[in-house]
Amino acid sequence: MSKRVPDFINPFRAAEGGYGIAGQLAFTRMGRLLEVVENTDGVAKVELVFGTDEQGIAHVRGQVDTEVVLICQRCLEAMTVPIHVEMDLGIVGSDDEANRLPERYDPLVAGEQFLVAGLIEDEILLALPAVARHDDAVCAAAKGLPGDDEKAPESSANPFAVLARLKTDR
Repeated sequence: MSKRVPDFINPFRAAEGGYGIAGQLAFTRMGRLLEVVENTDGVAKVELVFGTDEQGIAHVRGQVDTEVVLICQRCLEAMTVPIHVEMDLGIVGSDDEANRLPERYDPLVAGEQFLVAGLIEDEILLALPAVARHDDAVCAAAKGLPGDDEKAPESSANPFAVLARLKTDR
């Protein structure tokens, strides 16, 4: 297993040789991720193993572990989100081949040179929450909101009372 995450790899050749990668990948090598996280100095722990299954399908299995800091969209404070991704990808050369993959594989359409950081970055981006938000018990903005056990304060004045008077005054 390689301790350094290479920039490029030939995935088909790596699968034939049973190549493995285990190491860390700095966020600074993943430009799209840098646009959405606050911890630009973060790293992702990567483990990938390339191989060929019993049907002769080239594949890559592995996992990515990291922590990203996002901004809570409710209180606008920083929050740490742990990311754990497990992948089992069938390596193919075209979309037609991807459509013929068994269901257990997600397709990885690749050529002879493949950007490893791009794969890791895609997997992390897909694992991010759609809306970054603290749990209600932790979020400062949620503490003022009525919960399940609290009743919302009832307003004594009806905002439409003025309209009702206007209707009856005619």
